[in-house]
Amino acid sequence: MESFSRRLPVGFRIIGLFKLVTAVLSVALGLGLLRLFRADVREGIEPLARGLRLDPENRFIHRLILGLAHIDRKRLELIEAGTFVYAILHLVEGIGILRGKRWGGWLIIAATSSLVPLECYELAQRPKLTRLLVLIFNLAIVAYLIRSRDQLSGGSWRSRAARRSADNPAES
Repeated sequence: MESFSRRLPVGFRIIGLFKLVTAVLSVALGLGLLRLFRADVREGIEPLARGLRLDPENRFIHRLILGLAHIDRKRLELIEAGTFVYAILHLVEGIGILRGKRWGGWLIIAATSSLVPLECYELAQRPKLTRLLVLIFNLAIVAYLIRSRDQLSGGSWRSRAARRSADNPAES
């Protein structure tokens, strides 16, 4: 019997693994934020910056530290919660698509498409090559998943017609 990973199209494997990696990184970021934001933000960031061999007196780093230090506790908690929600969403998307679930593909399409208007707005406000590349990348994922959606069939990679004919051999 052919293994599941061999039947899974390469594009779906790449997208699924990407989603799982971003989920793990988001959990790590969320845990770091929890630790960082529990203490005085300024006192937590300065040693972190030094540990990363960044100069806390550098104007960009200093501006970042001051900006984070002035965020109120409620907003910090929302940032932490949002990071974990993002991680859970990517975990569910990754598992769904790697298991060949139709809902996994649709969830990725919906989540990725929901970001397109924001990305277009950001690109119009402050055009940058990286913003354009992110937009193109996300649109390519959505287009690929929409084009390939028939390959997502609730866990089986066979088409609906193939499943029907296998279930009812007299009809074929």
